Amino acid sequence: MRYKIKHEIATEQADRLIKKYYEGFTTVEEEKELKAFLAQTGLPAKYETEQAIFGYFENKKQKPVYSIRHYIRWAGVAVIILVFGLGVQIFRQQNLSDYAFINGVKITDKQMVRYIAENSMKEISRASEEKSSKLDAKEMMKQQLSTFAE
Repeated sequence: MRYKIKHEIATEQADRLIKKYYEGFTTVEEEKELKAFLAQTGLPAKYETEQAIFGYFENKKQKPVYSIRHYIRWAGVAVIILVFGLGVQIFRQQNLSDYAFINGVKITDKQMVRYIAENSMKEISRASEEKSSKLDAKEMMKQQLSTFAE
């Protein structure tokens, strides 16, 4: 079991410490006792000024609390994004080579790929011209047959 012992001082002793405080002769321990006394509720009205002073100093003494965890968390997020971005960039650079598969063979020579592509385009255009000319011949035959049929 824990027992908490209160260090209460009498009002006469508090008056003596307040006078000593204003004269600048109090020790740190005495100021702590005075502060504990003035922090109580229900004190007479004559102690309001000292309560305000010690309350003011109490608020001023509090240092702003900076949490390093917040900065570590954001730094971690930034590092993850940076690593992910660099990984994607490196992966993309490794796969940015020009190549073509022709008859199951991978060709990486740009000039060869261009040459084969141009020849393929020429063959496609020739084949489509031949097909359209065949269609024209069929159309002509149908017209001639319809003419003779009449």
